[in-house]
Amino acid sequence: MVTRFMAVLTLLFSLSVLVSTPVFAQEQKVSGSIPCQPDKVTGDTWLQANLEYMLGYQNEIYSKWEDALNNYSKALACDTSSPYLQMQVARMLFKLGRTEEATLKLEDVLKQDPANVSALMYLGELYNAQKRVDEAILLYERALKAEPEKTEALLFIGVLYASKQDFEKSQACFDKVLAKEPENLLAMYYLGTLYIEKKNYKAAETQFKKIVELNPNFYAAYLNLGLISETRGRPKDAEEYYNKALALNPQNLYIRERLAQLYISGKSYDKAVKELEEIAKNIPNVDIHFKLGMLYLQEKEYDKAASEFRVVTSARPSDILSRYYLALTLDELKLYDEAIVQLKKILEYDPRNINAFLSLAFIYVKQERLAEAARVYEEVLSFDQSRGEVFAELGNIYIQAKDYKRAEETLNRGLSLFRDNADLNFAMAVLFEKTGKTDQMFVFLKRTIEINPKHADALNFLGYSYADKGINLDEALSLIRSALELKPGSGYIIDSLGWVYFRLGKLDEALKQLKRSLETVKDDPVLYEHLGDVYEASGQPKEALDAWNNSIKYHAKEEGLKARVEEKISQLKKKYKL
Repeated sequence: MVTRFMAVLTLLFSLSVLVSTPVFAQEQKVSGSIPCQPDKVTGDTWLQANLEYMLGYQNEIYSKWEDALNNYSKALACDTSSPYLQMQVARMLFKLGRTEEATLKLEDVLKQDPANVSALMYLGELYNAQKRVDEAILLYERALKAEPEKTEALLFIGVLYASKQDFEKSQACFDKVLAKEPENLLAMYYLGTLYIEKKNYKAAETQFKKIVELNPNFYAAYLNLGLISETRGRPKDAEEYYNKALALNPQNLYIRERLAQLYISGKSYDKAVKELEEIAKNIPNVDIHFKLGMLYLQEKEYDKAASEFRVVTSARPSDILSRYYLALTLDELKLYDEAIVQLKKILEYDPRNINAFLSLAFIYVKQERLAEAARVYEEVLSFDQSRGEVFAELGNIYIQAKDYKRAEETLNRGLSLFRDNADLNFAMAVLFEKTGKTDQMFVFLKRTIEINPKHADALNFLGYSYADKGINLDEALSLIRSALELKPGSGYIIDSLGWVYFRLGKLDEALKQLKRSLETVKDDPVLYEHLGDVYEASGQPKEALDAWNNSIKYHAKEEGLKARVEEKISQLKKKYKL
């Protein structure tokens, strides 16, 4: 809040200087001690001073500070005793960043005229700009003593005390102003801001509401009312106030940023995106591009998200977080090779970034580059063995690669460290199923469910295994139903449900569930095989033949299936003479 006071103070000073500039009036004529170029026609130095002043004023309007300084200096040369012209020169020096020269010029004015209120006020601004706050306060106090009704000086004193965290003296100044001028908007505004700093939000809100009643176009009061509402947990009120402020000042990007943050908190991502896009058009703010990327990612607009994250990584190559989200976005776009490039770049900056390693391995698995995925997991385990899931994933890769010996070694290593890790126990059950060790498979499936009763895959696997062997069918039905509650849309679990109904002799229900499973998973040979088995048992040979032929189309996904199903087709044709 201190920075806000300082920003307001600077703005106020700037405005006061611009609006208080009077038309140049006749002052004492030239002393002649400084060379002056008199008017060429009349030879009148006063006329020349006025001409140079007007030229300087015109150049100042067009922000030609150097030219304005030159004109004002020429005018001063013709009227060296003019405090006003000395102040104009000082102002231009300050605008050109020549603060020390400007300060000396004003100090000279005050040596000549210690009670010059304009010089006191302006020198106070310069001292404040140089962080000479205490000296600035003394100057404003001198101005106030010379001109007791100058509430502007009292306001500045209050702001400066606030910048020093002396809130009591600051509030006393604002209260004095309001005692004299009850509708002084600036005093009310500063007092409200002071209350915010003191966390007296109720009192602050009262001040800002008074302001907008008196002046409905005071956008900064609406902004602060929005901030207060947001702080007090009233997002709808905050949104209303921010939009009022924005309507009055559409170019204010801070208001848009607050609105965007409010929309993000309320999960109104489409509204947040609009505000951030507007900000991004106006300022090259890399952080805004990151926020936009995150919102596009949230909304699954992956192309736009990738574009925003690329802007960030181009501007900040070592920004690991942005690069990581870029990789995730590219993964969603199935641009796997590009995603790999980004993940490897992260590992150049941070050689032990676990998230980058795990994402890299995951993409390699998607690409069926199992050996490379295994190497990534092995590298992780070389420096970090604190994650049971890494052992489980590596074991699963070796199972997929049919390297069952390595799979068992890896899973046993993991279980020696994480005996109660459900994923490790489940992976071991899968391994024993693949190697035909059914008893051990049942032991590890039950162990997985004991550790995590909501492990849908283990519930389904155990229930399906019971059904496939024609044992414990009521328990199998219960297990599969539990799994389906956890994963309602899983085609594989629906297939298991159909299969257990088949084993229970409920053929109509079995057909219904198996057809439903194939609406979700359209290319699995085992699901088609099951459907064919139920059709055959229901006395529908043509439908069974169609289902088994579809199963053979996808036989590459299931080892040994082709020969098994071809034998079923052969027996069907013989039986029904098809």
